[in-house]
Amino acid sequence: MYKVFYNDCPVILTDSLPEVKSEESGRVAVINSRRDLKEAVKYFLKIPSSQPLTIYNNGNIKKLLDDFISLFWYLEASGGIVRNLTGERLFIYRFGRWDLPKGKIEKNETPAAAAIREVTEETGITGHNLVAELPSTFHIYEHKGKKVLKRTYWYAMSYTGNAIPVPQLEEEITRAEWIEKSNLSTILSSTYASLHDLIRFDINLRP
Repeated sequence: MYKVFYNDCPVILTDSLPEVKSEESGRVAVINSRRDLKEAVKYFLKIPSSQPLTIYNNGNIKKLLDDFISLFWYLEASGGIVRNLTGERLFIYRFGRWDLPKGKIEKNETPAAAAIREVTEETGITGHNLVAELPSTFHIYEHKGKKVLKRTYWYAMSYTGNAIPVPQLEEEITRAEWIEKSNLSTILSSTYASLHDLIRFDINLRP
């Protein structure tokens, strides 16, 4: 199952209807062709809704994702959830929301290398190390009149230093802070819906 967010509302791509949880009630579109998929997505993007759209196809889930991606201008980014020795996570604050350091993958750059670089650029810390790859997130936004689908690769990282994070002001980041695990509920209430599952996954991976 994949979730692709648009305005904090998910499109759920699945090949198994039982995966759809009861709290994720909303419209279900059964897809038998790429044309069906295009029409379902077009309707979802055109009609604002707080209810998710579940797109079901009893076939290859990876192909369903690839077909979905092909409907948009596609780009890839990478970022990290950095954990220090006391279990705090590193967050940034930008555009009125808490977020995680991330950025566009440059030409000939691997997602892992991009994640390390972006954390340094947006928070000023160095010496952080990769621990594990985390699930990717997907979201749709509008840029110059086009709908863009961004896939962000994520990595769990560790940091043993004691540097104070410095926000990258030129990227409109106003804060970069270590957040205690006990305060992550505050982060979840003021971040993007696309990051909720990711943050919880990391907490379960690295209590």
